[in-house]
Amino acid sequence: MTIYLAKTLDNMKKYGDIYDLSMEPDDRVEKYVFGSEENEWLVNNVIDGINAECDTLLDDGDYDYISCEKCNSLIKLLNNINLDVIPLKCKELIVKILEYSNLAIEYKTGIAIEL
Repeated sequence: MTIYLAKTLDNMKKYGDIYDLSMEPDDRVEKYVFGSEENEWLVNNVIDGINAECDTLLDDGDYDYISCEKCNSLIKLLNNINLDVIPLKCKELIVKILEYSNLAIEYKTGIAIEL
C-alpha cells in the first residue's frame, strides 16, 4: 500500500481522467509505502471520510488521485483525528499524508493513495 506525492504534473500520465502517479519515476513522484496493519486501520477508520471529503472511491485494493484543491479538505479531515488514540505506525501514516497534502498544495499538484 502506497501514498504518492506528485512533484510536478507536467507530462504526467493519466489513467482515464486521473493522474497515474504509480507509473512515474522518483524524480517526478515521491512515495511512502506502508504495511498491511496501517492499511487495515486506514480502511476501517478513515477511508469513508476521505471518500466523502475528497470525492474519491477508495476501498481496499483501490487507487485514487486527490488534487491539490481537494487536499485542503483532506488536511481538515485528518487534523480532526486524535493521534493520541491510534497505533504509532498509523500515526506515522496520517502525518505522512498530511505532509504530502501540504506539499501538493505548495507544488500545485496532488497526491494519490493506493490501498
